[in-house]
Amino acid sequence: MGCDAFWNTFWNLNQFWNLVTPEWSNKWVRSQLAMYDADGWLAKGPAGMEYIPVMVAEHEIPLIVGAYQMGIRDYDVTKAFEAIKKMQTTSPLKFEGGFAGNRDLDVYLKYKYVPYDLGRFSNSLEYSFDDWTVGQFAKSLGKEKEYSYFNDRGSWWKNAIDVKSGYARMKDAKGQWYQDFDPFKSGANHHYVEGNAWQLTFFVPQDIPALAKMIGEDVFLKRLEWGFGESEKWRYNGPNDQYWDYPVVQGNQQSMHFAYIFNWLNKPWLTQKWSRSIGERYYGQGISNAYLGDEDQGQMSAWYIMNAIGLFQLDGGTRTKPIYEIGSPSFEEIKIKLGRQYGRGDQFTIKAKNASKKNMYVQRATLNGKPLQTFYFDAAELLKGGELVLEMGINRICNGACHINHVSLRGL
Repeated sequence: MGCDAFWNTFWNLNQFWNLVTPEWSNKWVRSQLAMYDADGWLAKGPAGMEYIPVMVAEHEIPLIVGAYQMGIRDYDVTKAFEAIKKMQTTSPLKFEGGFAGNRDLDVYLKYKYVPYDLGRFSNSLEYSFDDWTVGQFAKSLGKEKEYSYFNDRGSWWKNAIDVKSGYARMKDAKGQWYQDFDPFKSGANHHYVEGNAWQLTFFVPQDIPALAKMIGEDVFLKRLEWGFGESEKWRYNGPNDQYWDYPVVQGNQQSMHFAYIFNWLNKPWLTQKWSRSIGERYYGQGISNAYLGDEDQGQMSAWYIMNAIGLFQLDGGTRTKPIYEIGSPSFEEIKIKLGRQYGRGDQFTIKAKNASKKNMYVQRATLNGKPLQTFYFDAAELLKGGELVLEMGINRICNGACHINHVSLRGL
């Protein structure tokens, strides 16, 4: 067993496995629980059954939670919850040459964020997302006490946002914001792991509407649109288009959800525009230009597949009742074989009528013959089998699919 880390795989591999190869999701959960049985810890990046402290946070947690919420449950569910709860409540330790647990957990629990003078500040948001997923798991299992506790921790991301600047700005143990602040500086020396403050600020997949409201919805939207425009320019003329010192929108794991944020800002046509643009500009069909940057054991390819079929889950399918958000399918017809595994149906078909390079915008949608007036639909509808029909065109329209107030992820 080996992995480069489950760092933000909830935006690519987890979604692909849960939908197309659920047996592999199940195997990964069982493998994690085997390590837990043997040594008492789950692992963010297991290699040869060793605990490797690669990357940050413990994002094997949303892998496990997402599998459960998507109906993949051929393992000891009680033990799974016990294990992920331990990872978010127990001090880390060195382990046989490796390292197990969240390195910055103790200071995170003390301050409700990770002070940059005591740890890696970006973990403030990464830990908070994992906390929220634990809360969702607890709610699904009827554990109300644990749900209340972890759901509250799932809002601690707010302690990392400086409302005045509108960014996830480093804060020290005294509660003072970092003075020499540049949202585009990055790297370990600035405590934004493989990214910068501009990118990290959008790392609240559990509640984008609340984040936008906190910063200012107009500022939030304009900043994101500007970033896409700038990143598109630098795709051809800039430095390494991966993650440092510029507002790159698709270069690394922590920014692979950016195109789908627009859905949650009442602008689904912008999700359709930019998700299609990324698929065409950042992914090629030649030998030397298949995808940008490190494949990271399938993460880039998995993202492309989900994007090309026009489906995404901003929270990685970890909420109590998972949904699929709609993008812009690249193909006129996609057939997803469900195989009747884990209580699923036989097949789900996506028909994107008239889909082409220019016809990237959804004009109308029907799900199993009924009009769909939102940018999302219940994952359960897909898993039982059926058909999503999208009429594609060149017009950027809302058509009633912009109303999201009743689907905010917080508190669910």
